[in-house]
Amino acid sequence: MTHNQFDDDQLEHLLNNAPKLSDRRSKEEILNRLLTDARLQDNTHLQGAIQQPIDDEIISQEQQHVTQQESTETATKKKVHKWPIFMSVAAVFALTVFTSSTLLNHNDAKIDQANAPETSQYSTSPDSHVAKSSVNHDKMMESNNIVAEHSRIMSLRSSVYEEDLTDAVVFHIGLANRDKNSVPMTYIIPNERVATDFPKKKPTTLQMYEKYAPQIDEKANGFTNYHPYKGELKEKGDKLVHVLPKKNDYDVASADTNEYLDTLQDTFSDSEYKDVEFENSDGTAYKFSKDEESSKPMVLTSSNHFNYYLYKDENGAEYLSPDTRKTFSTVTEALTVMRNKNDDVYVPVVPENLTYTVKEVAEGVIVIFDEPLDLTTMDTVRATQMIEAMMLTAASFDQQIRLDNVVQESWEGFDLKKFLPKPVGANKRYMP
Repeated sequence: MTHNQFDDDQLEHLLNNAPKLSDRRSKEEILNRLLTDARLQDNTHLQGAIQQPIDDEIISQEQQHVTQQESTETATKKKVHKWPIFMSVAAVFALTVFTSSTLLNHNDAKIDQANAPETSQYSTSPDSHVAKSSVNHDKMMESNNIVAEHSRIMSLRSSVYEEDLTDAVVFHIGLANRDKNSVPMTYIIPNERVATDFPKKKPTTLQMYEKYAPQIDEKANGFTNYHPYKGELKEKGDKLVHVLPKKNDYDVASADTNEYLDTLQDTFSDSEYKDVEFENSDGTAYKFSKDEESSKPMVLTSSNHFNYYLYKDENGAEYLSPDTRKTFSTVTEALTVMRNKNDDVYVPVVPENLTYTVKEVAEGVIVIFDEPLDLTTMDTVRATQMIEAMMLTAASFDQQIRLDNVVQESWEGFDLKKFLPKPVGANKRYMP
């Protein structure tokens, strides 16, 4: 509300319409009551209005004492006439100011309440803040520990599993090593990247190869520069055709031919193609080393029955790979001979003194150790490599494996009480 001063007309109108006052209290009692009201102590206007009658009365009394000519009755009439006017003004002014002050305070209180936060909901004691801070810190530490432990486990695992492919796909490729053997590699590529590289439709395995094989720095990874293949690769139905140039490195010697064929197997076995045909540029069948049998298509199979050993490249990096591509007729045989050392290139991942039996059941393959196996007595990396090599060996027969008579019930995220998951591929890498 505004605070404009009353003019004379407004004051007269207000007084004329004010109710007739009737109060039997003496003026001194009323005056003292107003002066002692705490609500009116700070109002200078009212104090002045009250003080004026007092001053007038003092002057009047002084005049009476000096002149002593006016009668007591006349002075009394004057004072009686003057006091009702001033008391009315004071009363009305007090009522106006008091009402205005009350309304303003009430509105201010409402505004303060509207703007004030809900303290009952948000305010907490210092102890509560400390407790919440401690809980949040503990949760953050627990989350960090889980992430760190998961990262550590993933760093120890060398193979790719379904859980790695939530938002990604795999790209298989066989890289040629210094010993003219193929090492199977499994590259993980995010779905988003594949969608960007192939926006129109899902790529075929050959399209994936043509796109991503040239991006792999084989030399930097300890392998020979082998990809992409020389000549032309093309699709013909469910077949893959490789048109070879007249002069190539794939047919120099038997080791070169085996290296070439093994890399094809590792690159295209897990694909939509059933076999690979070899042609000359004129469309005739290509013959390796002038061998009549070599002109036949090579069958691609995702279940080449291998067992896995440890291979170390010239940079010291270690990979799980089949030993010279030797195949086995049964999974029992492949797992049993994994303790044997066949050459200096591939190292057994199963300790020579570790004995076990293999049992084939409907659910998969069970390896039963003759003595309780405490994995903590082995190097952590070596123990993990042994378990994954057995898993990869069983997977080459399209089987899952379970390890019995192991002291630990779990190891690096593997639940040893159950059949272990079947790896998607060996030697996990991420596309650069």
